[in-house]
This record gives sequence, C-alpha cells and structure tokens, in this order.
Amino acid sequence: MDAKVMQMITALVIWTLGNEAQAQFFTPSFQDYRTYAQRSVGYVAATVQPDFTSRTVQQALSPAAPAKYKYALSKTDFAFKGSPTQQKNCAAMVQKPSDQRQMAAACLQLFNVAQGIPDFRKNNLAAALTLLIGLSLQVSKGTELTDAQIATLQRGLNDMLVDAGVMKGKPADIQAMYETSVMTGALIAGLAQNGTDEGNTTMTDIAKGLAGIVLKGFKVE
Repeated sequence: MDAKVMQMITALVIWTLGNEAQAQFFTPSFQDYRTYAQRSVGYVAATVQPDFTSRTVQQALSPAAPAKYKYALSKTDFAFKGSPTQQKNCAAMVQKPSDQRQMAAACLQLFNVAQGIPDFRKNNLAAALTLLIGLSLQVSKGTELTDAQIATLQRGLNDMLVDAGVMKGKPADIQAMYETSVMTGALIAGLAQNGTDEGNTTMTDIAKGLAGIVLKGFKVE
C-alpha cells in the first residue's frame, strides 16, 4: 500500500458520500459518533496493545535506524467469512431507525469502496490498521505519509500483531477489527474531504473528532 492508495480511497469515498450518504450526517439524529469511535476503535486499540502501536507509528514517522522486519505480510492475512457485520455498529451513531438503515448502508458501501482499491491488501489486519492510523494522522494533524512511511508503518504493525499473538485470536474478532478499521478510516477520509470541498465546518469537525479519538486510542500523540 502506498500514498496513491490513500488518495484513491479518499476520492472514491467522497463520491460515495456525495451520492448516497451525505444527507443523514446532518440530521438531529446524528449525535453519537464519539461513543461509536471510543467503543469500536477502543476495542481494536486495546486488542492490538496501544503502547506497541504508538512506538510502531513513531518508528515509521521518524526512524532512528533502518527497520528490520521479522515476518512476511501474509502473517496478518486472514480468511474473510460471510458478509460484513460491523456496519451495524457504525449505524449506531444515529438514533432514528430510518437513519440507522441509511447509515448502515453507507458504512457498508464505504467498506466495499476501500476493499476495491487496487494495491490495498484485502483481508489483512496490518493493512487495515495502516489505513485507519494513516488517514487519522492526515486528518487530525495534517500529516500525509510518504510511500516509505506507509510501508514502514504497515510492516511494523504486521510484526507487532504477530508478536502480540493477535492473529491467534478468534477469527470472528480478527474480522471485526479489520472491518471496523477499514470502515472508520474510510469514513474519516470522506467526511474530511467533503467538509473541505464544501466549506462545511460541521463535517470537518466530525472528521477531526473521529480521527483524534482514533489516535488517542492508539496513544499516538
């Protein structure tokens, strides 16, 4: 995965939100994105050990020395089973049942858009976390990662996940973390860019709020 992948995900997500999902983000029903982020991303962060994640991010952004990697990226691949399920948690950000149905459909579409990007390593937990953290850094801090930084981050996260035993967990839990990471990263990217393009500070603030919660959960300062 490289910077072009990040850019393509952002562009396609903007199109998705603009065509299918944008209206419900500004209804009175849309109130609880912080709780969604804290619960869903908090679950992912706690599972992958945030102290280790923070060090991995810092190594990618400011390497003290050339990194040496232990494992192939295939070590964090997994077999995707059935259909995505985490859109129901994404939909909990809104309160009205009709809005929840729309939100669930939008979150699922965001996931599918990101999954379809060439060069994005599908069904790989390290790739999903790289996407989530990389886009959160970009939106929250204005830090656009270079190709080298993205590659270093993904390989570092890959090693961390294997060493921490995360990939030995329940397959359903691994898949849930993957779905949540991809959906949330795509949502952050699309909201941020739409807010910029339309001069909509509400949308921009929501994107930055989500991104900030993600980074805090992973102890990335």
